[in-house]
Amino acid sequence: MIAILTTPEVDAEPATEVPPVGPPRRPLPFEVALIVRVLAVLSLLCLGFVGYLLLLSPIQQDRAQGVLYAKARESLADVTMPIGGTIEPGSPVAVLDIPGLRLTQVVVEGTTGTQLQLGPGHRRTSPLPGQPGVSVLMGRAATFGAPFREITKLHEGDEITVTTGQGRFSFRVDGVRREGDRTVPLPAGGSRIVLVSVEGGGALDLGIGPDRTVFVDATLTGQAASAGVVPTAALPEEAPLRADPAGLLPLVLWLQAALLAVIGFVWARLRWGRWETWLVGMPVLLAVAWQVYTAVAAAALPNLL
Repeated sequence: MIAILTTPEVDAEPATEVPPVGPPRRPLPFEVALIVRVLAVLSLLCLGFVGYLLLLSPIQQDRAQGVLYAKARESLADVTMPIGGTIEPGSPVAVLDIPGLRLTQVVVEGTTGTQLQLGPGHRRTSPLPGQPGVSVLMGRAATFGAPFREITKLHEGDEITVTTGQGRFSFRVDGVRREGDRTVPLPAGGSRIVLVSVEGGGALDLGIGPDRTVFVDATLTGQAASAGVVPTAALPEEAPLRADPAGLLPLVLWLQAALLAVIGFVWARLRWGRWETWLVGMPVLLAVAWQVYTAVAAAALPNLL
């Protein structure tokens, strides 16, 4: 008897249908692609401004302090540091040392946003430190090195020393106060410095968005120097928490330069090539962006931020 083997029937899988190949996607017109990429680059530059404030502005201020310290040391050695009258804004007028905060900063003349990018600034309409009267020194609390961020940690009796063209002066901290607090009267012929900054950054206390001004008073422990000539005309932008309108013109010019640089960068990327564009265009784009960021920080942000 012969057995007949049969192969079980297997259901054949239906053939996979290959979708019809459509027409290739049409590239965007050159003008549209240019506009889209220009807007994308501009958006990245706007985001980069935050990184500039938090990460790069301290480096910029540290570099400025190095240059100012060399100038201050030279002028102190030559006895040419100004002690009164009309002083060029941004010029070094003193060296501030706060051992309790491990802080040493060159103080510049002027308190606008532009000057306070360099370091603490001396209010033009107040006497210089060590001279009779109240000398006002203002400094930033969040950006450009934030030299006065921790002045509220000073306690009564802490020492502050200031070196000017008239010598080295030692001050003792009287205390920290806020707007509306009582000021301790200054004896006749006495000398005092007031450190001015801001505090408070909202619920997260990130150091941004300051909401109140803070003052640290310190009285001279020795004999005051001779009085210098003090200008009487104050500018609105020299007051606390003011922006610098003098930075508006440079800001407008640099914004125009930035727009041209971005358009040129994107055009070269579309027409020229990737690596050639990055090699040639990126240094130009970064240099222009740096100038824009500096101008925005001076013209749009409060001087104590």
